[in-house]
Amino acid sequence: MNPGLFIAVALALAIALTLAVPNAGAGHGLMNSFADIEWLPDPGRTPADATWALDNARERTELALLDGQERQQAALEYAREKLAEVDAMVRAADAEAARAALEIYAERLDEALEVYQSLPDSVRAEAGQHHGQALLEHQYLAVIEYLDLPREARSALLGAAERAERDYRLVRASLPKRYAEAQFFKEEEVRWVREVARQADEQGL
Repeated sequence: MNPGLFIAVALALAIALTLAVPNAGAGHGLMNSFADIEWLPDPGRTPADATWALDNARERTELALLDGQERQQAALEYAREKLAEVDAMVRAADAEAARAALEIYAERLDEALEVYQSLPDSVRAEAGQHHGQALLEHQYLAVIEYLDLPREARSALLGAAERAERDYRLVRASLPKRYAEAQFFKEEEVRWVREVARQADEQGL
């Protein structure tokens, strides 16, 4: 069998098994580390709405009024909302709007990371664990249903997962080794779903 065809068939089989048992085939295939995850919220305003830019400006103003852990957590929560907007625009097959929401998602992650890195040592460990957990969840939520989504727009979600992965590595590096060890299964699961998404795009699936 042609190697490229073999890869495509193997990937299609893995995808079929994953979709046949929702959320049960993800990750390493032995368990689902995200079984109790809170799914993305209603997107609310999206780039398709005339007031979306105003909503983004309001969020920036609200974040500017906060500091410390409160600001970090608010930025992460806003990022989660932006991820929901990316997801909604992908499902609507609006690639341009999905990319617009992705830009603001990255902006919110930038702010959360900047605040985290400036926190005093007394609260940094706790804040980092919360931050890392949020980023793992973002990666999983971004691509767990990737193969069901419109091909012409879904790359924005893979972009979101890769952006969250970058920040996760930065946060993880600042945390105790025992934290990284405790996240092993979740890390493997998000690595697997990201790779499925990447390979699907490469194979045109």
